[in-house]
Amino acid sequence: MAAFYDSYDYLSYWQGRDYEDNCERIALEQLFKKIDRRDSLIDVGGGFGRLARVYAPLFQKCLVLDPAEKNLRIGKERTKNFPNVSFIKDSLPKLSLEDSLFSVALMIRVSHHLPDLSQPLKEIYRLLKKDGYLVLEVANKIHFLARIRAILKLNFSFTRNLEPIERRSQENIQQKAIAFLNHHPKKVISELKNSGFTVKEILSVSNFRSSILKKIIPQKVLVSWERVLQKLLGRFFFGPSIFILAKKE
Repeated sequence: MAAFYDSYDYLSYWQGRDYEDNCERIALEQLFKKIDRRDSLIDVGGGFGRLARVYAPLFQKCLVLDPAEKNLRIGKERTKNFPNVSFIKDSLPKLSLEDSLFSVALMIRVSHHLPDLSQPLKEIYRLLKKDGYLVLEVANKIHFLARIRAILKLNFSFTRNLEPIERRSQENIQQKAIAFLNHHPKKVISELKNSGFTVKEILSVSNFRSSILKKIIPQKVLVSWERVLQKLLGRFFFGPSIFILAKKE
């Protein structure tokens, strides 16, 4: 992961993706309301600290962990007005930090690079204090449009197959490009439980991520719909991104 993101312009990736960025911030704000312990937070794979403006005002100490030195340099500059935010270089599946350091862990836009989530989830569990929380984002294999496509192809077992689906092209696979998978939410929930977590909340995020919708409907309207519908649509794993709040029991 480090080599890829050291040569990739992750800042440019977010240009033109204001809708998705706003949706993820809304999800975090909603889930943070469920968390009463706000002493320490770790943002695992947090890149350049894109979401730091959401959590830095809420938590006493925030650590952004990322494998790419380029992201760390950008992040330190972008968050210089937040003295409670620091950055270190490290990466899953095994981290160099001690046990039980944090009350909250985030893992946003990371799971799609991990073919097997079991060991990373156990590692996050290790880092959390007793009764700590994990906010996990998952690229959703069975989102609404994917289900429609499967039905049109007469693939009626699509939603029952719990294995992740590969999103890389054959050319990228042959070139050993960074892994990119969509996970089945039910499989992820099972792995969370096996790792010692209890699922507390599920949100469906970026539910209207469509180039057509974004052209014909003002972003403010889409974001307002998003704010109202994330929890309801989470019951159906509707959107392309699923946010899960889980507690270390």
